Amino acid sequence: MVGNAPDGYSVHLAVTPQSPQFLDHWQRELPATLAHELHHAKRWRHAGLGTLLEALVFEGLAQHYEVEERGEPPLYAQPTTDLGALWARAREQLDGPYDHQAWFLGSVGQDLPRWGGYALGFELVRQFLQREGGDAVIHASTPAEQFRSAWSLD
Repeated sequence: MVGNAPDGYSVHLAVTPQSPQFLDHWQRELPATLAHELHHAKRWRHAGLGTLLEALVFEGLAQHYEVEERGEPPLYAQPTTDLGALWARAREQLDGPYDHQAWFLGSVGQDLPRWGGYALGFELVRQFLQREGGDAVIHASTPAEQFRSAWSLD
């Protein structure tokens, strides 16, 4: 099951009912995926993905909203590497162009772990919410810049 929100007014979901995993997981995954993409649609109305910082916040907020449906962080939010070291590397690229595929899906050539950007975004937003309060819905329109100073795992 995958989804995307190409803009602030539409959400696309793709399901494969013939998949062996579908019957076992759809009742949990469908609401969680829909929640994630609906959050993206809401955020698109206020922010974009022009920088790595914006992308980390964009995905981190959507994952936190997804937790409300799933009851736990999604698999791709769980770190597979040292997040402090990954943040140190990301910090150098937060404001400029970035390779979305490499940061979020991984890249052997760029030495970026699979789902690294998702895990980093989830943790950045977790720290921000812990410090500032509120939840993913309340902060759907909060500028990404306000999340920058939340990181404390150096």
